[in-house]
Amino acid sequence: PAGAFSSPPPADDSTSPTADDSSALPLPSTYITCGKCKSLFAISSADLGAHGKGRRVKCSVCDNSWYQSRDRLLDIPTQTHELLPLPKSDLERIAKNLEREESADYVGVFKLYVGNLDWNVKEEDLKEFFESGVEGGGEVCDVSIVRGEGGRSRGFAFVTFYEEEVGRKALELNGKECNGREISVREPNN
Repeated sequence: PAGAFSSPPPADDSTSPTADDSSALPLPSTYITCGKCKSLFAISSADLGAHGKGRRVKCSVCDNSWYQSRDRLLDIPTQTHELLPLPKSDLERIAKNLEREESADYVGVFKLYVGNLDWNVKEEDLKEFFESGVEGGGEVCDVSIVRGEGGRSRGFAFVTFYEEEVGRKALELNGKECNGREISVREPNN
């Protein structure tokens, strides 16, 4: 599966897989990167076949294909990072970007700060709130809830829109209720 590197979670994180988690596959010590969408894939030398210098591989995110040689496998820095699955929202954003002929890592043109969020609000909640709340509709490109070291929401997020006009209309949602809280919507300071 596609993934991204992240600093490891705190030791008391009960949601992370453990060594005796029977649902987890053994993680190879090497990975490759798609040159088009930059997704990372854990892969071993054996996955490239028994004969030859390598083989053709295909990205499951953007369908890009390339020849991957054994000598170009990269080591996973397991002492400082772990490979995590790419969230569904990121996979959907990448697919939509490629459909729109944008680069895979494109995150929109108009960013808003959203504050006073409920601690339990999810990225999907904010995406739906903004897409359904903007008069005339509009597409949210990316939602990023800012989280503390333990993974808990810090109560604010950044929402980015594909079109500036839609983002400006979303400013009208300032003071509206989302998950039981009156939220603050404004342009970010930077």
